[in-house]
Amino acid sequence: MAFDLIAFDMDGTLLDDEKHVLPSTIEAIRAATSAGKVVAIATGRSPSMMLPYRELLPDVSYAICTSGAHLLDLRRDSLLAERAFDPAVISQLLQTHKGKDVMLEIFSGTEAYDEADSFNHLDRYGLQEFHDTFVRVCHGVDDIEGWVLNHASAISKYIVHPVVGEDACDVLARIREQHIPVEAAFSQANSLEISPKSVSKGIALEDLCGLLGIPIERCIAVGDSGNDLEMLRAAGLGIAMGNASPDAVDASDVTVADNNHGGCAEAVYDYLLK
Repeated sequence: MAFDLIAFDMDGTLLDDEKHVLPSTIEAIRAATSAGKVVAIATGRSPSMMLPYRELLPDVSYAICTSGAHLLDLRRDSLLAERAFDPAVISQLLQTHKGKDVMLEIFSGTEAYDEADSFNHLDRYGLQEFHDTFVRVCHGVDDIEGWVLNHASAISKYIVHPVVGEDACDVLARIREQHIPVEAAFSQANSLEISPKSVSKGIALEDLCGLLGIPIERCIAVGDSGNDLEMLRAAGLGIAMGNASPDAVDASDVTVADNNHGGCAEAVYDYLLK
């Protein structure tokens, strides 16, 4: 089957371990768009955390951000869709990690917010590789839990980063036991990413395909972790990076090289343009 669109996750996929885009990836994306294909990003990052890469990726037309809560047309600099939590859910989520050593990362509107002092302790939560990104684009606020309650109606993603050596499986268990109506998936560093009900990269990818008149069967999705599962399953072809988690590999049809060794370029040349 011929494919018309390819969607790349960012961290662990489009970005190498140093958070750079490989030259081979940039060249492959340019080759894809020159052949009339649509290239999109599908990331768990907020729009503000994705946009610094925009100049490096001028041939990318669309971006699914915030794990599906935001859909952007990058050519027109316009927001096509936005989803947020039911405000009643936020107070329930705050209770699921009460007494646990976690760092909260909150997306509201197109921006990202964290406890002001957390930027000095990212290594405690296994997030030191994101230091420059946090400092550059995240907003530090005092009393993050109080801030969350005051902005409950505008929150689009709620991330629980546990301290190194622990995980957030107990938080997920409480969410399920209490039947809190959200979507939850693990990403790198055992972080638990929580989204509004019926929000995922997979659903947003289907929405994007619908807007463009492209059957989802003619779409390729490329990813590496738990928050990519829905789009890997939804696409006509799901591709796991060589560094992907076991569940991402299981959800995919094929595997390519890892994010440091040209996996994205391989996906373009061997599957999109072949």
